[in-house]
Amino acid sequence: MKIMAKFFVIIVVALAVFCITVASCAVTTFETGPFNGSIDLGVPCKNIDNKEPAHGELISGLNYTEYVTSLCGAAIDLMKFNNTSFDLNGSLDVGVKSDLLDMGADKDTILVYRHVVDSKPGAVGSGYVPKHDLTLYVSSFYVSPNTVGHIYVWENQTKMVSALKTIHITEAVQ
Repeated sequence: MKIMAKFFVIIVVALAVFCITVASCAVTTFETGPFNGSIDLGVPCKNIDNKEPAHGELISGLNYTEYVTSLCGAAIDLMKFNNTSFDLNGSLDVGVKSDLLDMGADKDTILVYRHVVDSKPGAVGSGYVPKHDLTLYVSSFYVSPNTVGHIYVWENQTKMVSALKTIHITEAVQ
């Protein structure tokens, strides 16, 4: 019986150490359209809401299909563009700033930084949104040569930092 108890304690300690080394052990997986993803927001998350895909066109004439997933105080927005290919070394910091402005952030509070996300070039920023009296954190990053991903988190810098470190998205070949 003592051997069994010692074995149980060793297993519990080993699992605890493993969880500490992999962020918070709150990895959430999601699927939307041709994408599979995982992210650790620092909290267990079972509440995942995939919106219906939406088609649109930018002022530049680029057509896209947008896939939005809401999960536990964050949103993942994946925009798959038709008949275009992005330079995966290009900068996305202008896009983050415009996203923050579009969401009502005070231009004098916006901070934007280049940041590697999911091993690809991206950017992250924050801005105070007076209408909601909250800070919004936004990240943009390349998922593939024709898809740009966005992460939106309200009022929780820790959650955004965790998301930036742990998000991983794969896109099915079509």
